[in-house]
Amino acid sequence: MKIINHKISFTKTLFFSFLLMMAFAFQSQAQQGQELAAKNNGAQVKVEVFPNPATNYLTVDLSKLSLDDPKIEIRNIIGSKMRFRSEDLGGKKQRLDVQDYPPGYYLVLVRDDKTKFQQTVRFSKK
Repeated sequence: MKIINHKISFTKTLFFSFLLMMAFAFQSQAQQGQELAAKNNGAQVKVEVFPNPATNYLTVDLSKLSLDDPKIEIRNIIGSKMRFRSEDLGGKKQRLDVQDYPPGYYLVLVRDDKTKFQQTVRFSKK
């Protein structure tokens, strides 16, 4: 019976190692996207996401950017697109409802096809 427990433990360890590896890969990709966006525009561009960690709602502030038609997506740590309801707060701010998400790390992707802008920001859900 101990051999079976070791196999299950080893499988769980592999699974969680894979998830951790994916988290680092997404974080690295997000940082590269942020650096590329900053280089392309010659200035520090920034998508602000708060509060982080979030519990019920997440505010995305795009007021420091001049985007024509920004699209916002949320993806979980393994890359699956998450559904959310949003509310326009004015001043290029959106409030996203994340209260039904399970705790963990998520990515907010902001892109504008016309200006070719793209930036990814990681946030934590409590």
